[in-house]
Amino acid sequence: MLKHLNVIWLLLATFSLILIFLFTDWLSRDSIAGILSNLGPLAFAVYIILSLSRAVFLIPCTPFVLAGAVSFPQWPLPVFLISIAGIVVGASLIYSFPSFGGYDRLLEEKYPEKIAGLKEKMHGRYSFWIVTAWSFFPLVPTDAVCYVAGISKMPIRKMLIAVVLGELPLVTAYVFLGAEIGEWLRV
Repeated sequence: MLKHLNVIWLLLATFSLILIFLFTDWLSRDSIAGILSNLGPLAFAVYIILSLSRAVFLIPCTPFVLAGAVSFPQWPLPVFLISIAGIVVGASLIYSFPSFGGYDRLLEEKYPEKIAGLKEKMHGRYSFWIVTAWSFFPLVPTDAVCYVAGISKMPIRKMLIAVVLGELPLVTAYVFLGAEIGEWLRV
């Protein structure tokens, strides 16, 4: 079974991505918030599980952060902490297991120029600030910089601090301005 874990994961991730492309509204802030509201008392537990496991299926964190802010406006601090924990879990997975399920090939094929440029820059003295800036910019995949940090042997603690530092302003704004930011971004 362990021998086929990569294949099983790749099939699940591929199936998830196909579903996401076919049913784009599934990952909207409103869709996730609607699912959570239908779960009643289990909603917060399911939100925690989804937020911490979304990276396994290569799903961006933004819709989950916004859905948490909309679904649980009475608990902004727990939603904030869960969102940051989900980002750390995702970054750690991508950093530590870049070839798991062929994720390295996926990133190399999807972003060849970005990956090549990042690889070169990650060996310089500004690698921490590159990861921080990359993580702050919402239109680029943070997964790509975590992958490159891993293959360029940047210390994991340094990479995680940079990712959290970069994501902190965005997650703070998403959580504490959730509904308003979501409408503006049309997520």
